[in-house]
Amino acid sequence: MKKIIIPVVIIASAFLSSCGGENHEAKETEKNETVNQEEICFFEYDKESSATVKWTAFKTSDKVAVGGTFNTVLVKAGEKSTKLPEVLRTITFTIPTKSTNTTNPDRDAKIVNSFFGNMLNTDLILGHVKSVEGDNESGTMTFYLMLNDIEKEVALTYTATDNIVKLTGEIDINNWNAETALKELNNVCGDLHKGADGVSVTWPNVELEIEAKLSKRCH
Repeated sequence: MKKIIIPVVIIASAFLSSCGGENHEAKETEKNETVNQEEICFFEYDKESSATVKWTAFKTSDKVAVGGTFNTVLVKAGEKSTKLPEVLRTITFTIPTKSTNTTNPDRDAKIVNSFFGNMLNTDLILGHVKSVEGDNESGTMTFYLMLNDIEKEVALTYTATDNIVKLTGEIDINNWNAETALKELNNVCGDLHKGADGVSVTWPNVELEIEAKLSKRCH
């Protein structure tokens, strides 16, 4: 019996070893195929869409929020890239100040005429990106923003979800020497900017929320 059993064991062991080798090779092949099948995504500014710029200003001593937007925001950007920051760095934008929209025509006219109208060459707000620090999901963008014939840097944080980039931050318009324009706006608004203390106040701080749609193609 020993003479019969030993060869059988050897043959069985060789067979199992051979099968084990084939499984290892199959796993390696499957692993390589998975790596090769990973998606590569390209980002590009969606020229068919329109970016939105929402702003929130504040009035009265209690800082009551007043929200608005611009009906027209013109954006240009460069070529597509697998790296979102490379696309964001190419952005330039132009905003006609007459497109101000707070859903209150009387207030819109005051902002356009008494605020922007008391600045130099501010029929248009101009801007372009100076730098971007981050990745395909989040980071910081620094803009050059032109108001009142003065160009200043503005830093905003960004987050990217699917094909939407959202930027948030705050500016102080007095950095653009807008004290006179702000005073004129406060004068024409008068009682509308008075709180319980009876003091008419228009704050220089403005919060910004910007959204831009991207074309994201993966293959």
